[in-house]
Amino acid sequence: MSSESHPIDPARFAEALTELPAESLALKVLEIRNAIAHLDYSNAELKPFAEGRPPTLNEGETAEPDQDCIDAIAENEVVIARMQSRIEMIRAEVERRGLSWREFQGKPDEEKEESSAATDGANAGSSNATNGVNGHGADGEGEHPAWRDGTFQTGTISQLGDEERELLRQLQSRMPPEDDEDPEGGMHL
Repeated sequence: MSSESHPIDPARFAEALTELPAESLALKVLEIRNAIAHLDYSNAELKPFAEGRPPTLNEGETAEPDQDCIDAIAENEVVIARMQSRIEMIRAEVERRGLSWREFQGKPDEEKEESSAATDGANAGSSNATNGVNGHGADGEGEHPAWRDGTFQTGTISQLGDEERELLRQLQSRMPPEDDEDPEGGMHL
């Protein structure tokens, strides 16, 4: 057995699609789009290093481009192209069944074009460099689309049942009381 996994052959993928219900096709499209969003985000994070301008350098300083990052970006682009062709195969299968691709996506094309135009206008002149906190660049620049489209989310769990609330209460009772000795509010290990 090979140590490398190989993607499923496009012909076998298209053949497998014919046996899936429409709901499974919709989920597959969402899964593939999520994977593409993660690869795009990864490429945006790798790009400064591939260009020899890591974010830790002072303005005007340069570094050697990182060949590993260049190779990773190139590999990600190949995978993204393969995934986009899979989405097109799913689209062909959806349309072969007489279903509307527009309805299949859950958004009318006009809505997508409007949101795309708004996003493009908001990002005009900024890069996708997101080497700040939670996908936000320094001074609010270059927020990656994955943070806007719901791919990456932050938040808290608020739907706790009785057992979870009791467990949380027990855990909190075991934690030492907070003292305000550390002005930065950090945790010391």
